[in-house]
Amino acid sequence: MLARELEIQAFCANISRPTHSEIRWGVQRRWYSQWLMTSSTERTERIRARLRVLAPADLKLRGAPRYQWARRATLAASWLVIIVVPLSHARLFERTSAGIFDAPAAAVLPLPDVFASSAIGSPTAIAIFGFELVDPLAALGVWLGGGGSWALLEVMALAALLVLFLGRFFCGWLCPYTPIVAASNALRALLARFGWRPRDVGLPKSASFVALAVLLTATLVSGSQVALLFYPPAVLGREVWRLVYFGGLGGGAGLLTVCFVFDTFYARAGTCRYLCPGGALFTLLGRWSPIHIVRDSGRCTDCALCDLVCNMRQSPMTDGVDSGCDRCARCVSVCPTKALRIGSAKP
Repeated sequence: MLARELEIQAFCANISRPTHSEIRWGVQRRWYSQWLMTSSTERTERIRARLRVLAPADLKLRGAPRYQWARRATLAASWLVIIVVPLSHARLFERTSAGIFDAPAAAVLPLPDVFASSAIGSPTAIAIFGFELVDPLAALGVWLGGGGSWALLEVMALAALLVLFLGRFFCGWLCPYTPIVAASNALRALLARFGWRPRDVGLPKSASFVALAVLLTATLVSGSQVALLFYPPAVLGREVWRLVYFGGLGGGAGLLTVCFVFDTFYARAGTCRYLCPGGALFTLLGRWSPIHIVRDSGRCTDCALCDLVCNMRQSPMTDGVDSGCDRCARCVSVCPTKALRIGSAKP
């Protein structure tokens, strides 16, 4: 009997899937019928108890599998570009330098020279096979530094239009720092299993906008790209280039380590939420996005799993999703009743 109760509790917490489909659906119907009969006060207490016990890494993203696989594939591709582009250029430079330049790291991944001639750049400004894409934060920094041009505006326009339409999608789909956040979350869950739950301090949402304003002001005053010195995707790209060409890491590696420690021990995904200047700019531009997280109140059971799994501290359960949503759709995938979806209708 105890094993049966543990199985029911595990399923209701959305941690593990029962073996037999008959048991699974029977437990699901029983759980939600009992849940709907409880009072709002009792529901609130159960939600709070669940949030105290569960960690986001405990939850399984079973819904919207194609969406999640596509998102993970693009994140893997962003890391592949960060690694392959400098390796291919270093290999080509080594071949054509007549022994002047030596890059041992380039031997790790032998690539044809045509790739080096077709791809160049970093996560903030890249050109692949003639297709150019510039991060709006990088372009804005160039303009404030006095180096703007119409050509730069043209290559930035596509990225800006995508953000205006899709919202802060870059953070959830393309940012190479996102897998590092996932690793941080996994470490937080591991520590929780050993009996120590790291803190998750909530800072004011305006913190990222203050950081953006300070960095852009410094860029305007100094005439240099100050914002990109603290922008995680740009830092990652620079450190990989430094590792490939010089065989070592610089101050950017220390900054990324500080961000990882901050995310792991002080605020879950705190770098993305409160410190990232690019995320703040995308949040501002994404205010006019027609794409939203839409909740079906008839299906929603107030289980709070969507709120728990969100790295950006959004609250889909109460329609509290703003332009800070990074379109990762983890809330959609974790919802056991399919009450959430990504759509063009505003909640």
